[in-house]
Amino acid sequence: MSSHDEYSSDEESLFDSQKSDVFLGFVDIGIGEDDEYPTIEDTFIGGQPIWPHPQSKPKEEDMKCDNCGKLMALLLQAFAPLDGKTYDRVIYIFACKNTAQCSGKKGSVKALRAVNQDPAIAERILQEQQEETQKALDEKLRLENKKKIQIEMTKDLFDVTKPSDGKGNPFSNSNPFSSSQPFGETNPFTGTNSFGSSEKTEGISHNKSSVKSYADVSKSAKPPAKASKPVSAELPEYPGYILFTEKEKLKKVTLEPELEKYKHLIENSAEEGDSEGKSGKKERSLSSSSSSSAAVNTQTNQISKMLQDKFFESFTSVVNHNPTQVLRYDLDGKPVLYSGKDEVAKQVNEGTIPDPAYNPSSRRRFELQLMPKTIMDLEKNANSVADILNGMSWGTIIVYTDEEDYMPSVDEHHVGYVREYCGVQWEESVERAQQGASDE
Repeated sequence: MSSHDEYSSDEESLFDSQKSDVFLGFVDIGIGEDDEYPTIEDTFIGGQPIWPHPQSKPKEEDMKCDNCGKLMALLLQAFAPLDGKTYDRVIYIFACKNTAQCSGKKGSVKALRAVNQDPAIAERILQEQQEETQKALDEKLRLENKKKIQIEMTKDLFDVTKPSDGKGNPFSNSNPFSSSQPFGETNPFTGTNSFGSSEKTEGISHNKSSVKSYADVSKSAKPPAKASKPVSAELPEYPGYILFTEKEKLKKVTLEPELEKYKHLIENSAEEGDSEGKSGKKERSLSSSSSSSAAVNTQTNQISKMLQDKFFESFTSVVNHNPTQVLRYDLDGKPVLYSGKDEVAKQVNEGTIPDPAYNPSSRRRFELQLMPKTIMDLEKNANSVADILNGMSWGTIIVYTDEEDYMPSVDEHHVGYVREYCGVQWEESVERAQQGASDE
């Protein structure tokens, strides 16, 4: 059973009627918990990466931090096949765990796109697509035939121009509604006829099953064999969690609690500034000042600037609809910016995301982004203050990929890898406006 039980079917009044094409990823279960391990067709955060083929791995330089040269840890592995394509496709995001030294540095977070163009996989996917198409056609034909039969059964019931048993108006005799079955045994509305439930119910069920979703297309029709525990670890790692995806639901929100909870910090900062201005000196001596107070003041200033950033306000609003989201997937859509003041925001807003160097005639399009809840899950075991202060400090990680999904070359196992655009909006970038993009 899914662990994401935030909303139930009887809470529809909580949701806005506005539709969203975005798919969200939520933590489902820990890797290894209840003997659950991911396969190549799963999406997960943390843990060790699963390669499209065990003998086909990315270049080592693509998994090393450009700043310190150490191997990086997996943040996300997303199984992301494309409609109409007959090959497996995976997006990886890696980040340096040496956060105290490398946070905010270019090349400390990287994104890779991998494909597996094995002919056997292509044949399997093609067969699954054909089976799904045939199933949809059969279901459509069944519903159309059922509708025709129901029309034939009901079209003469209330036609007063046609006699009933040769005696004129069918309502001229006894009251037909005095019987528990006024329409006799052929009443199509009893719900017990040989055609099953009503058309309305069937139609709703059919519509739900026929709509393609990221959650549906990211899983093959035939589930793979149960995964086994990885034999050995190769990269530094965070605790791993398997994700599940579902369509974004927008709640009816009038307030922004994420902003409200910071207001007292701003107010306290303003009051302290007023008291210092009136007295002409600080009430507390330097000896009584602590580093924690300085940290709070710095945080307050940073939050104050965030509150003045319309992009951060919008980001907070989006998160507030689904606070536990760790992943947003919206192929060819638009990312939600954490800040509007850094190089990443400039590139996104001006449409200057670098074109893929390996395919210069093409362009890149937005595909997915990691959300701050990811940090909470991956670093939930951080116990010391130092671990917390030196932990990951980004607001979002944005990935753009080649719209043509071109792969320059594949190896003998039909597997290929390329670096993709990875824009990191660091928390500090709101104040320092440092560049956080990595592109190839």
